[in-house]
Amino acid sequence: MTGNNNASHDTGPEPRELGSKDGASFQVIVLGSTGGPREDNITGLLVRAPQTEWRKGSMIAVDAGVHLASMVHILHRDMPLRSEKLPPPGYSNTLKEGPFAGLRFPHISAKANALHIFREILHGFLITHPHLDHLSGMAINTPALEYGREAKAIVALPTTIEAIKNHIFNDWLWPNLSDEGHGVGFVTYRRLIEGGNPRLGLGESRGYVNVCDGLATKCWSVSHGKCQRRAHSSSHQHSDSFGYMPDYNFPSRRLSRISDDHGYFTVVAQQQSQNAGAYVSAPNQIPMPAGPVTPGIGGGPLASSHMDSSHMFEPVPSSAFFIRNDATGNELLIFGDVEPDSVSISPRNHIVWDDAAGKVADGKLKAIFIECSYDDSTRNEDLYGHLCPRHLIAELVFLANCVISRRKQRTTNGSTAADGQVSGKALDASTKAPDMTMRQPPTPLELKRKRKRALNSGLTTTPEPGPTNLDAAPPSPIASSYVGTRSGSSTRSKQSHEPRESGVAAPPHTPARGRNVSFHTGSVAPSIPASTTHQRSSSLPGSATYAEEKLPEPLRGVTVHIIHVKDTMMDGPAPGDVIVSELRTLSDEVGLGCEFNVTNCGDSIWI
Repeated sequence: MTGNNNASHDTGPEPRELGSKDGASFQVIVLGSTGGPREDNITGLLVRAPQTEWRKGSMIAVDAGVHLASMVHILHRDMPLRSEKLPPPGYSNTLKEGPFAGLRFPHISAKANALHIFREILHGFLITHPHLDHLSGMAINTPALEYGREAKAIVALPTTIEAIKNHIFNDWLWPNLSDEGHGVGFVTYRRLIEGGNPRLGLGESRGYVNVCDGLATKCWSVSHGKCQRRAHSSSHQHSDSFGYMPDYNFPSRRLSRISDDHGYFTVVAQQQSQNAGAYVSAPNQIPMPAGPVTPGIGGGPLASSHMDSSHMFEPVPSSAFFIRNDATGNELLIFGDVEPDSVSISPRNHIVWDDAAGKVADGKLKAIFIECSYDDSTRNEDLYGHLCPRHLIAELVFLANCVISRRKQRTTNGSTAADGQVSGKALDASTKAPDMTMRQPPTPLELKRKRKRALNSGLTTTPEPGPTNLDAAPPSPIASSYVGTRSGSSTRSKQSHEPRESGVAAPPHTPARGRNVSFHTGSVAPSIPASTTHQRSSSLPGSATYAEEKLPEPLRGVTVHIIHVKDTMMDGPAPGDVIVSELRTLSDEVGLGCEFNVTNCGDSIWI
């Protein structure tokens, strides 16, 4: 049957098939590649292990801002949109091309076959965070599960599921179609443990939990920026479906349950109870009135100059999923919306990169799906918890340094073992160097201690840049491969969580946001040259600066797929093309070695 390509359903460039099917560990089908404002092409991916073929429950969705509608659109290229005739007994249609090639379809029309995928092939949804552009399609689609045979799983961290329960499936904004609170049971909630469950799995798969046939996942929380919340607002947790109650107040979003790695919430409680302190103005910033200090900010104006003491900031939680193929051991890393650590009040990306570094060093992490919402003409204050090329490159530089460090460690361990054999010194099981390829995943506490040593080894203060001038020369480089800022308040709060190692000096106070990280040549990895060709990027506030030497392409073999590009809806070059061009140029200058691809709706990516 021939498709009917209707221009009114256009969602962007022609879909592509990327990568090779032979030996692939994953097929990723892009249902939505942008972050809006068009509602027909917002974030949504399908992931499956080719080894399982197209069996029942063999595929998962990662976010679902758009879902069924996009599947209908993709299938409409090869079959009619609708059919007035019922299929004859035993009817089947197997496509030979396209993202769903090889799947046996029992229906004639694109609509009916998309519903077949939704009900039978899809096992569940991995939701990174509860913003509408990441779950609205899932919510709208759930009534189609009425005649299905089992509930679809919504798999996420507890904070995300709590938000979905309270604000989506609550019988007010949308019917309670879940199996909790006396709902109808079309979907079921599955709460993940951040960093994985160490009591599940063995070896390299320890901590991962199965999410569909052939795939397992582990999840870390990350920050999607900060939001303003009242400290004292009425909150009512309902435990049942309810009717329309005129005096019902929806619960305000509680403080995130992400690991309080930087003591943010502890400081919030302490400072609110003391009701003392004042905002400390950083250089070039206007003074703020007296009031409770916002932890992690370290000074600087808030969004409103008339903010009173009943307000505070809290991080907006998002997630990053490692997805593992059980048969091959290869992995993907898929981020939800995320902001750079260098400007975050709750920097957490470094934990994900530290975990990913060992997988890259082993050749197991094949691809990263990560947002890059804006091009480098966007100011930091206009990013709203998202990435742009200069910040994504800085994050990848941090990953690259971690990879180099891991490889050096393994080379050193291997050389030590070899020297021991040559000298005739037998190593028993108790003294043999550990097999890093079979190492256990680090616990959050181990990561905190490891990170503390790195943070305290060479903290520097990032100069506060002046007003943005796109025509001015870039500021003088700082000799570090990744430079951010870290507030004094968050540093003090970490001291209260665990004792500081002896001999480690306390970091200096820095009047700026986020964390202050500096990796110097000889300590972790070669440094990176300062870019003198990207004046527009490097002159913006908070821009990452790089050190002196080029990296030896430590991320070669990894492809970074860009998602969540914001469509400008204007004439001119496509925003995604501008972004990927800037990323490639910056990557070549610093020597990352990875490839970049901006995704399109309908793409089939073999990894």
